[in-house]
Amino acid sequence: MRKIKVTLYIRHHKTQKYEKAENIIYPHGTIFVLRHAGKWETLKNCTNYQEGFVAAMQKEIDLLVGKVKPPHPKPKPRDSQALDVLIDVYLTTGKAAEKNWRKHTLQAYVLSLKLFCESCKKTRLEEIEGDDLRAFKVFLRKYRTKAGKPYDPRSIWNHFNNVVSFLNEHGKSNLVKASDWPKYEAKKVVCYDETVMARLLQFADDDEADVLEFFLGVGFRNGEAMHAEWSDFDYQNREIKTYSKEAQYGWQVKDSEERIIGISDRLDERLRARHLRHPGNGLIFPNTKGKPDKHLLRVIKCVALRAGLNCGKCIGIHERKRVSCSTHPVCRKWILHTLRKTWASFQARSGADVRTIQADAGHSNLETTLNYLAAEERRSERRRAQINAADARVRKHMPQSASLPQ
Repeated sequence: MRKIKVTLYIRHHKTQKYEKAENIIYPHGTIFVLRHAGKWETLKNCTNYQEGFVAAMQKEIDLLVGKVKPPHPKPKPRDSQALDVLIDVYLTTGKAAEKNWRKHTLQAYVLSLKLFCESCKKTRLEEIEGDDLRAFKVFLRKYRTKAGKPYDPRSIWNHFNNVVSFLNEHGKSNLVKASDWPKYEAKKVVCYDETVMARLLQFADDDEADVLEFFLGVGFRNGEAMHAEWSDFDYQNREIKTYSKEAQYGWQVKDSEERIIGISDRLDERLRARHLRHPGNGLIFPNTKGKPDKHLLRVIKCVALRAGLNCGKCIGIHERKRVSCSTHPVCRKWILHTLRKTWASFQARSGADVRTIQADAGHSNLETTLNYLAAEERRSERRRAQINAADARVRKHMPQSASLPQ
């Protein structure tokens, strides 16, 4: 244990000031005081320097051997405008608590603000300027993860946006112009083709087909499918419900979007058959330990490999080795969220109106649903007719003998 120095002082009656005691004779009534670990301790019944010196030595010994615990110094008051204090409040009792952020949202903000503190050495909120955000953008472009990979443009934008949201919350808005924000190319919404889905099902066994048809039939997010239970399934009305299950699994449905989705007769039959093969009242898709299966996408990737549907260009990690998707189930072409978009597209093709799709998908705004269906509009028969009609406007002025090149 570290030695704690104990010093003997005297305290003057009138001025209440302290001075170090000396080996001299002090007048009767002198108050002797010990100073250690930032604390003052008055010695009762101490009448001279020698008694005080012995008490100081004994206190040092007691502290050293642990007979008495050293007093804890009072914590310094926190600066309410210090950047680290504001971030801590924001992520604990502030915005995160107010909005009841989900685990992944909180983790994203924690990382973004940590990176900002690494790039900006300023310690107080009022010191933050637009130049600090512009420097943060450059910092993110140069940053490398633990795996040595750079952030993609969309991740850079997300981190930048999270920090700006934090600053806006504390009155530091409009620090940079829109042109100073990071840029990224918005990916176009795509969905899987009907023939591709049919081929996947041809190469799937019963349990694998259950997973595929479930995602295609209800449009659930990955977490919603992972935590779906047999008790959520209404056999009579052919419906399934998704909602938060914090008590059982510590999981929340996104944006508190509890909802009920109707399912097809075909999926109803498949789920009934699965329940017969896997009886019980727990999860519909548990792992081997009865917990939510976090690897449902892996099931689909294995089927895609057998069906010969991988792109053959991806390199991924399988059993700690870098391998090609032409020989292993690591193709990045297969994404559960794309299956969700496929479900929405198939619903639109079958005549479902966009508001119904929005409600079943659990989208809080219509724009998200419209983005899902953007590909459907491009590929619709009406749009194809418009494209061909535009092409024909020139060709109708050409001689009939003119033909396409061979």
